[in-house]
Amino acid sequence: MRRLLALLLLTFSIGSYSQNASNVKENLTELSKKQIIDSLTQKLEEFYIRPNAVGDIKKKLNENYKKGLYKDIVKPNEFGSKLSADLIEVSKDLHFSVRYDPEWTENQLKKEDKEVLKKIKAEELAEAKKKNFGFQQVRILEGNVGYLKFDYFEDPAIGSETAASAMQFLSTTDALIIDLRQNNGGAMEMGQFLSSYFYSGKELPLYKYYYNEKNRKKVEREMWLLPSVPGKRLEDIDIYILTSSVTFSAAEWMSYSLQNLKRVTIVGEKTAGGAHPIDRKVLPDGFSVNIPFGEVKDPITNLDFEGKGVMPDVLCKNEEAVNTSHILALQKLSAKNKEVTNNLNWYIPIIKNRQKAANIDSTVLKSYQGKYGKSELKLENDNLYYKWNNLFTLLLTPLEQDLFLVDGIDDFRIKVISENNLVTGIKRVYQDGEEKFYKKE
Repeated sequence: MRRLLALLLLTFSIGSYSQNASNVKENLTELSKKQIIDSLTQKLEEFYIRPNAVGDIKKKLNENYKKGLYKDIVKPNEFGSKLSADLIEVSKDLHFSVRYDPEWTENQLKKEDKEVLKKIKAEELAEAKKKNFGFQQVRILEGNVGYLKFDYFEDPAIGSETAASAMQFLSTTDALIIDLRQNNGGAMEMGQFLSSYFYSGKELPLYKYYYNEKNRKKVEREMWLLPSVPGKRLEDIDIYILTSSVTFSAAEWMSYSLQNLKRVTIVGEKTAGGAHPIDRKVLPDGFSVNIPFGEVKDPITNLDFEGKGVMPDVLCKNEEAVNTSHILALQKLSAKNKEVTNNLNWYIPIIKNRQKAANIDSTVLKSYQGKYGKSELKLENDNLYYKWNNLFTLLLTPLEQDLFLVDGIDDFRIKVISENNLVTGIKRVYQDGEEKFYKKE
């Protein structure tokens, strides 16, 4: 049930829209509804990827109309949502979405006008800029692990510079986490662009696909790794892709393709299962419909994930995916280079603590109080502090029951030493493995 609800919410979020009050149609007439349904089914007959399913969809929509199931729906947005739900119910295809957006449909009907087309492109670019072309976060995590989060796949024609800048920022990392947990898809060409950074000197097909043009003319295509991308490639580092139950469409394809090429490790939840590319078609009275009009196959498996989703290599809860992949990355880096094992293992308690913060009883913290040479541990308002030589006082954040981060200091941590349930001292534990013991007075 949880996955079903997530898929439905995803579908309607993809089909969401804003309505300008001056453009909202007051009430839909029965004639208008019938015209919209007739036009919709005509578009399906011409473009839908599953022609054998069109008859069942057409029958369902017309039966609903005759039964009066649409009679009390007079608001355009409500009618669009109802049609979307009915299309998905019959077809099980999550890409279907009916929208009411009269401004968009009017512009589409005038696309032959160069000025109108110029206006459409300008508006699309302005909107994409507001969203930073989908790219939300680029960071360097502990242990020189890169983190890239983007929430949709913009067309590289306008988004490649931002994508290339992100990849250049990450170009000196030792491993990379790509967060697609909230990514609902978009242009597969962006998946092709980014995937090309993960190889050097290879010619590999990523996707093979076909789509239907007017009168069901079949057009076949393939997408290969690009021979050239701006800046440095990351062909030698381990890559982890994070997925969730709402990872959808092009985001699923990038994950699935690279997984089959054994180039990435997928961490998280099984994805939504929407493999078909879509095209948005104009309907009467300001409505439009997203129609799955093509089919994509993986060149290695010759399969897709439609209705099934992409299965991660490492299953975990959505909220645990970043920390799980981060620890995996550090462990693999440590296994590759024993000389840096201590340095990388230094970060693992921090990552684990992010997921589940250490909770130490106040009576235990109280037992840690005392003087240790020039140092002192003191409990104030349920927080433990580290005082040194009466010069400064720093907050201690628990990582484990007896291990603490020192606020503002990265070089060492404080570990409380106990014997027979009695605190005997503290240690300064350094990142390189060195330890200094201070006996409790």
